[in-house]
Amino acid sequence: MVICLQCPHEDDSSEEDTTEEVYSPLTLEKLAMKRLLRGEALAISALKDLPHLLFPVMFEEAFINGRTKVLTAMIPVWPYPYLYVGMMIENRNLKTLKAMLEGLDILITQKVRSSRCKLTEINWKNEYHHVTGIWAGSCKLLPGFMTQKQPVQNRPGCGVKKELKVTTQLRLIEGRLGESDRYLFQWAQQRKDSVHLCYANLEIEGLTKASVIEIFKFLHADCVQDLLLGYLSKEDLDFLNPYLRQMNNLLNLTLCHIRRTLSMGDSEMLLLPPFHCLQKLSVNDSNYVYGNLKGFLRCLKKPLESLIITDCNLSQSDLDCLPYCSNIFYLKSLTLDSINLCDLLIEPLGFFLERVGHTLENLELESCGIQDSQLNTLLPALSQCSQLRVVSFNDNEFSLLFLKKLLHHTAQLSQLERDIYPAPLECYDRDVILSHRLEKLCPELLDILTAKRMPQEVTFETTQCSNCFGHYIYDLETENCRYEI
Repeated sequence: MVICLQCPHEDDSSEEDTTEEVYSPLTLEKLAMKRLLRGEALAISALKDLPHLLFPVMFEEAFINGRTKVLTAMIPVWPYPYLYVGMMIENRNLKTLKAMLEGLDILITQKVRSSRCKLTEINWKNEYHHVTGIWAGSCKLLPGFMTQKQPVQNRPGCGVKKELKVTTQLRLIEGRLGESDRYLFQWAQQRKDSVHLCYANLEIEGLTKASVIEIFKFLHADCVQDLLLGYLSKEDLDFLNPYLRQMNNLLNLTLCHIRRTLSMGDSEMLLLPPFHCLQKLSVNDSNYVYGNLKGFLRCLKKPLESLIITDCNLSQSDLDCLPYCSNIFYLKSLTLDSINLCDLLIEPLGFFLERVGHTLENLELESCGIQDSQLNTLLPALSQCSQLRVVSFNDNEFSLLFLKKLLHHTAQLSQLERDIYPAPLECYDRDVILSHRLEKLCPELLDILTAKRMPQEVTFETTQCSNCFGHYIYDLETENCRYEI
């Protein structure tokens, strides 16, 4: 348990809050749309003369404010090939979903399409995290929208020639679909001759076999690019295996809370089917990975780009296998987080870093309990990782002497854009955080880096306080020690 003696008191609310509320005035276009949408009939009648560039603005306002009649009317005259809802997926409720599907029904049943309508795909997948609203796929959009055209690549298996493609995400929890997901699924089933429903993101948490069988009768497995499997046993994964084999275009696989059963012996391995396109593998809080990492990696049929393992126990044999798994020799990102390595020999991890030093761009070894002697074995390999852009050793147990050794090695890495280091052990006294020591030691530590290169973003962070759950950070930008929760 680590505590700090400078925890902010909860009763300090009497202090004046100097935070200023930032007000962003509405654009003229949004003001005009708000006024126009006060009367839905007027807004609908204006669609025939509405400039193309104002369609995304009106759609966003109608979506946010629940103007369902306007949403329905806009779909059959949408002047762009694509309609991406982006971050507004969180605002999708059954009412707005039904309104948009009614518009699609009108579009599908029209014998003669409006000359203005170009719509071929609606995407409800939450993938454009930097987009605040609607993206129409056009080259010139108003401020606040994506401004560069990004053509949508046809995925193999998804190029079914149908009138309309609907791309979305599906979450199946204990065999149950959410109300909106169930409505969309049934709607698409009834229109399967003209609508291609593409579940690019699929999450299965818990398992009901009957539900999986029913969904996969209609779901195009080739469409799935991002798959999360959580709260499952080996028997559940064995049942899913035939369906996983159909996911020929799977890019990202996340396994969470995969559990051994009491009846299983240690010799029983989890065997995943071969994945021919997998780029990212994440394993989180799964006791099945212990002693079985080689089996997890055996499913790869092309070089993996990203490997993330968090909140798991690893055995010595798991580390030993890393330098010999050829399908991860072109890794770009490696994250080991909340894994206890202090009792393991980590020389194999060093050998592995040497193998991937020509491709590795992101290295995060956080909360792994790595100690001074273990760090020493990694330093020669770290020096060979010439492509590193991000490195984090946060929440490990380094003394000031060995932290300086680490910095002398990372100072040679000219591509680094972000460095995150733990506060040295000298910043603690019997598990008490001494922030003033951090502030005193960090200028000297930064000098080691600045003597060799111009660092962009560097932080030194203490362990989280067990009392207030805050921690102290010293950063290059402010050259000050600050408290954060």
